Amino acid sequence: MNQPAPPGRFDGKVAIVTGGARGIGAATVRRLAAEGCRTVITDILDEQGEKLQAELGPATVYTHLDVTSERDWADAVAYTATTFGPPDVLVSNAGVMIVRPFESTTKEDFQRAFDINAMGAFHGIRAVTDPMREHGGGSIVTLSSTAGYVGVEGLTAYCTSKAANAMIARCAALELGAYGIRVNSVHPGGIATDMSSGSDVAELDPSTVYQRLPMGRIGNVHEAAGLIAFLASDDASYITGAQYLLDGGRNAGEKFS
Repeated sequence: MNQPAPPGRFDGKVAIVTGGARGIGAATVRRLAAEGCRTVITDILDEQGEKLQAELGPATVYTHLDVTSERDWADAVAYTATTFGPPDVLVSNAGVMIVRPFESTTKEDFQRAFDINAMGAFHGIRAVTDPMREHGGGSIVTLSSTAGYVGVEGLTAYCTSKAANAMIARCAALELGAYGIRVNSVHPGGIATDMSSGSDVAELDPSTVYQRLPMGRIGNVHEAAGLIAFLASDDASYITGAQYLLDGGRNAGEKFS
């Protein structure tokens, strides 16, 4: 269900969303824009990002950003400042899922997952720290995963990189809180996205994987966007260093019936 956005909660705010062209990223862009936020959509999927920007209008812009590139990050933050002003919000959403048995996972698989899922968040936090500090603070939300919370068979590289993502967020929260910068991680699991239905994970049958969820259904990107928007907003002004599971109760414990 797509919950209505509280009007004006982000009036005067500026956000950068990575991986914003589709999935949870695009839903987050739509949610922030609906709440009055001027948003910079970033991705490597230029055609999809530009299409989303055209749909949402002048409160959004699109720019290419490879999250593994420090130069791209510097350019994106500078572009944001020139276009809308310094960022108040960073949603570090860009990610990649690699499905391989442990024995088949290569060094290259591991490095690619870590570069995008962990180092992408690290570079982003580093890139926005100075402008946020000079602007009086801000909110950073990284997208980890339930796979960064518990191990998952066949997802060694993904799990490890997402666990690192969450720890980067927690450590940053400890050091940046003094500047009024909050950092939290969201851990989706069982959310229907383009990545979770892509060719790499086509062999995972959602009806089997998620049939034992306490809520009995797969979540949607709008539910993820709602949590992200909450953490990015002033409604979460005393929340930092937290890890939010978004998994329909999957990790609450064992369900036998």
